Amino acid sequence: MNRILRIVVLLSVAAASASAQVSGDVFARARRLVNDGEARAGRALVDSALAAAAPGSSAYAEALYWRGVLAEDGDSSRTDLLRVTIEFPLSPRASESLLRLAQLEFTRGDRAAAQRHLERLARDHPDAPSRAAGLFWMGRLLLEDAKPIEACAALRDARRLMPAGDVELANQVNYYARPCDALEVDAKARADSAAADSIRKAAADSIRKAAAEKRPAMTKGKWSVQVAAFGDRDGAVALVKRLRARDLDARVTTEKPWRVRIGHYATRAEAVDVARRFSSTKSKALVVEAEGR
Repeated sequence: MNRILRIVVLLSVAAASASAQVSGDVFARARRLVNDGEARAGRALVDSALAAAAPGSSAYAEALYWRGVLAEDGDSSRTDLLRVTIEFPLSPRASESLLRLAQLEFTRGDRAAAQRHLERLARDHPDAPSRAAGLFWMGRLLLEDAKPIEACAALRDARRLMPAGDVELANQVNYYARPCDALEVDAKARADSAAADSIRKAAADSIRKAAAEKRPAMTKGKWSVQVAAFGDRDGAVALVKRLRARDLDARVTTEKPWRVRIGHYATRAEAVDVARRFSSTKSKALVVEAEGR
């Protein structure tokens, strides 16, 4: 009994396979007829296959798909392809219908509808063979919408996923991806520039830190060195700027005459040593108690 059952199953599988082959031949012939200018005969073949198929069956989905592909006008094509995506979402033709719908809307100028179909293709059929072509059309759409970064990402994915033997798709992807090479070079240049800026900033911070460490850290010291006094504050401020450029702790006192002083030294001896270095035959630096004490 088990042997008979196995034979029946094998015969059923063989019959289904043969039926699919016959259907495939019918649709291939129909497409050739349409392409050769015998559209009415080609579409009649598809209509016959659709009428013979059981509603809800995979054969029905296949015939409905081909009727949409070979339809005489865009509205009829859209109706049949939409039916495939809605009524047969698990059919292998569902993803191809979404791709063809996107191409149809793109041609009609409805870019938003085209993008919705392509997004659904990517979301609902991530492993479908038509996925690479969907990414190509998404990249093309985004490029024309002036979104080069998103477009190049889609085109890179299309290049990664497309079948090795699909020369036509490869040529299309490579053609539209040409601006992406320039964008990648520009992005790399910006990244290198940002890295160089970061290095320069780190070096400058390091130099400032080293200078601060060399500068006497005596902000709480009792003694200061007075190097000059001015009747006008602008002269005092100008001198302070020059001294600070030499990494010296220089400042202007708060009252006239405007005195320029350096540092807050912990001992008078340290202040005397600094005053000696700032003294000359024309002017003498003075050791004073730091103001505010």
